[in-house]
Formats: sequence, C-alpha cells, structure tokens
Amino acid sequence: MDIVQERLNNLEKRIIELKGILNEIVIATDAEEIKIYISQYLDNLIVKYMTIMVNNKID
Repeated sequence: MDIVQERLNNLEKRIIELKGILNEIVIATDAEEIKIYISQYLDNLIVKYMTIMVNNKID
C-alpha cells in the first residue's frame, strides 16, 4: 500500500470514529459548543480527505 492510500485509510478511520462520537454526543448532551467543535473537526478531516483524493487524482 502506498503512502497516499495509507493516509486516506487513516483519515477514513478517524472520520468514521468521529461520526460515531458525534452521534453519541448529539443524543447524550445539550452542550452545543461541544457538538459544534466536533462537527467542525469532522468537517476539517473530510476536507483533508477530499483534498488528498483530488491532488492525487483518486476516484
């Protein structure tokens, strides 16, 4: 596996983990600041993932 694919796999794992955490927090708490922080971090990971895909022309 090349370095780009490895990086994408790691990002994908983190994205999936964070989605699960965000779902749990949405159900468990009303702390909007925490929800927004995690949501923004998740957005940043997704942008990184997509940027790597575009820069390396991966479908």
